[in-house]
Amino acid sequence: METASIQPLIDPREFAGIETVTHLCAGGEAPILRAGLTAIERFAADKSCGMPGRERMFRTYDETKQHLSWLLNRPPGDIALLGSASEGINLVARAIDWKPGDNIVVADAEFPSLIYPWTQGISRGAELRALPTRSGLIELSDLRAAVDKRTRVVAISQVSYLTGQRISLPAVADIAWQVGARLVVDATHALGVVPVDANYCDFLVSSCYKWLLAGHGLGVFVWNRSRVPELKPASLGWHSIIPSSGPATPLLVNLRPDADRLEAGNPAFPSIYLLHASLTRLAEIPERVLLKHVIDLGTVVLDGLRAHGLDVVTPFPAEQRAGNLCFRVPDAEAIAEQFGAHGVVLWGSDGRVRVSVHAYNGSRDVDRLLELLDVCLDRHGRAP
Repeated sequence: METASIQPLIDPREFAGIETVTHLCAGGEAPILRAGLTAIERFAADKSCGMPGRERMFRTYDETKQHLSWLLNRPPGDIALLGSASEGINLVARAIDWKPGDNIVVADAEFPSLIYPWTQGISRGAELRALPTRSGLIELSDLRAAVDKRTRVVAISQVSYLTGQRISLPAVADIAWQVGARLVVDATHALGVVPVDANYCDFLVSSCYKWLLAGHGLGVFVWNRSRVPELKPASLGWHSIIPSSGPATPLLVNLRPDADRLEAGNPAFPSIYLLHASLTRLAEIPERVLLKHVIDLGTVVLDGLRAHGLDVVTPFPAEQRAGNLCFRVPDAEAIAEQFGAHGVVLWGSDGRVRVSVHAYNGSRDVDRLLELLDVCLDRHGRAP
């Protein structure tokens, strides 16, 4: 494949702050669209307009949920906008009526926010089963062997932050649902770059500051009400309930029927305006086109990494990866710093360097990365 044939789907000049760098770090901190900066200004103007401005703020909130509905293949009423993906995982962990002998299955290579919340089950007699992985990769056969009739939750990332492995949600749903377990999916490294079908989960969370090209302080939460009819909020506020007659019935708690019940107070409007702008831009790119773009770029990256004799941990088959391409090296942080000194922004931690390709990347970015491999790796040593 000729790398020169792969052009960005979004002009890098549409982003703020990446004019002088090669940005291959969407899996860590993605850049912000200039349209997002304009959206924040629009929020500030709406915020200053009293009730008419507030109506526009809630209209933007509703439109954002509609955009997410199209991406996730679930109705807007199944979607809540929480403070973070971690908040969503904790909400589910608190909502389950744990019994002694229950268990939770999660891979040992998952991000901590998908592991720690389940200790709430441990405190009530449940077992947290950390599924051993092979070089950080999840084998479906191992996952199937780890679950049993007492498994209450299977928690998994659709795309791994550590290795870039992409998991088939239908395949994992089949494993979890056959034993009656709830499937909890973290789509942080999938949503915004590869297809995510939330019909194949009970609950789904995603951060917004990575592949969705938005900001912090906002997390997507999907409550699949067709599979889980009832879910109690972790906290209550005015936004959780259907408005009552006020002072006449001050103790009446009539929960909203949809995922709005999970949002206790005012939505995080500044972050929502930012997300609205990025979702609007991403919606201009057909899903199949974006998927092909990141897979084609990723193929060139993986070929180049392997040609340099690097210990690549990301699976090569296209259906098993997304935008993260990872290789193991000692001193990964120092290597990332070395690339950064040459104007290439990527991520180094956990004993591996992670290269992330998104819609704003093209052949020129990949070529620059591969040109610098020998320079940046030789200084810090290669993986054995």
